[in-house]
Amino acid sequence: MLHNLINNAIKYNLPNGWIRIHARYQGDTVAVTISNRSNDIPAGERELIFARFHRGDPDHTHQIEGVGLGLSLSREIARAHGGDLTLDQAPASQTTFTLTLPKNR
Repeated sequence: MLHNLINNAIKYNLPNGWIRIHARYQGDTVAVTISNRSNDIPAGERELIFARFHRGDPDHTHQIEGVGLGLSLSREIARAHGGDLTLDQAPASQTTFTLTLPKNR
């Protein structure tokens, strides 16, 4: 899951952009947030981003490798372990995902 999220942050990062990774405990949960400088994800795309084989706007993704399974599978794996993967609200030109998992499972 982390490999996929970090790989996506690298692939979709804007030129001269940045990537931030932050991990923290929240009670009985471990949360890892990965943010990057990126094109904004349109509101209509935000609903579909975890759908299998969804690749987003072809104008922005046609040169990026992938088949659209990484986020879907990562979310399913997180949920199978009692956690979740979410696309967070972020300032313009940023994308932020948070992976949460129980500490003791």
